Amino acid sequence: MGTPRGGWTAAAITILLATSGCSTPFGPVAAPATPPPTSITPAPDPRKVALAEAAKSLPALLAAQGPVVCSRAGEHWRVTAYDDAFRTPAVSFSSATLQPLLTEIAAKAGGEEAAATVRSLCGDTGDPGVSPVSPDGRRIAVQVDGASDGDPKHVGWLDLGTGAFTDLTEQSNKKGYVTETFSDDRPGFAPDGSLWFRRGLRYYSADPKGTLTSRRLSIACIKNESDEIYYRVIRSIAVVCPGVVHPSGKFAADPTTVAKGWSTVRGAELDLIGRTIDGHDDEPMHKPFGMEIVVRDDGRLRGCLPLAWLGTTELLCQGGGNDFYTARVSPELARDDIEYVQNVEIKAVKEVAPATESSIISAALSKDRRSLILASDPDGDIDTAKLYRVGLEPTSAPVEVGPIPQESKDDFTLLNNFQHPMDPR
Repeated sequence: MGTPRGGWTAAAITILLATSGCSTPFGPVAAPATPPPTSITPAPDPRKVALAEAAKSLPALLAAQGPVVCSRAGEHWRVTAYDDAFRTPAVSFSSATLQPLLTEIAAKAGGEEAAATVRSLCGDTGDPGVSPVSPDGRRIAVQVDGASDGDPKHVGWLDLGTGAFTDLTEQSNKKGYVTETFSDDRPGFAPDGSLWFRRGLRYYSADPKGTLTSRRLSIACIKNESDEIYYRVIRSIAVVCPGVVHPSGKFAADPTTVAKGWSTVRGAELDLIGRTIDGHDDEPMHKPFGMEIVVRDDGRLRGCLPLAWLGTTELLCQGGGNDFYTARVSPELARDDIEYVQNVEIKAVKEVAPATESSIISAALSKDRRSLILASDPDGDIDTAKLYRVGLEPTSAPVEVGPIPQESKDDFTLLNNFQHPMDPR
């Protein structure tokens, strides 16, 4: 059959369109290619960020071998571990990081106006007593205060792995026909990992499962004041003595004023820890006498504010002229059969740092307990204070390290390591 005049066959038209890349005029116009949608990165969860940062930084701070400094940044504390020259921060952590978690805990435990707090690793003076962080770095001791002073306080721990808050106070509260509401405060961890706290005038501990145990209070160092904030745990007893507990855990050197003839001098009383009471409401009107010690050096009495035990018989003292030295103390002097005030003279062993008219802003033992770190300034001004290091083994003259790091000057405190490591059993 022949081709129609003046026209192409349908096959020819199809081939031409295909080879020319032109769209057929008889169909709809093809839409331009649409680019893939831009992916949107979700904002990080502040709760997860806070947990991850705390879980990483707090164990590192607990394990830091260099000096650790506590300071403040606005309303929040900051803890920073430095190198020995105080120039390079190894790790740092601020309580501001915990704020999303603490806000959540406070609202649930105490209401919208409540506030949840975690104490600094250095406490108020460089020694926190019971630690705000568990020994393994996995839990944080939290206290929740209500909107007003009369509201019950809650204590518990925040698990940094799960983000869960264990409210020990709420677990104790009773509801129903017999209602009982508790108010707890001053939580912290003992060396064995149990969490301790005060309920009224008595002390309790909680194991990792939350089971509570009533604990006794040592009368060592008690000054007939039932509002003691500071306490540490020696084995299974709450002790209000600061970092002068003997390595044996049997007694402490409690600062006191010793009368010698017509004069008085700063010394210490050796208080046995084993005598205990149920709580502060059982404090005796007169505690038992402990043997008082006073230093006599080259025929003169010398003041001794006990700071730390460097061994079983060597006590680190701060003298009345801001001098530092050690004195020899026999553990046998600590007795519980003394019927009246007695004192005994002991001798200085070695000089550590000479007397100075400058103010001592903060003092700390190094983590290895081989040197003493001092922050000092003639006028007690942190902005111009200098840091010094003094060797203890062997002794050496104070060597200037440098200024206090600028970022740690606000409310500067050294983690002092004064308390000798003890067997928790």
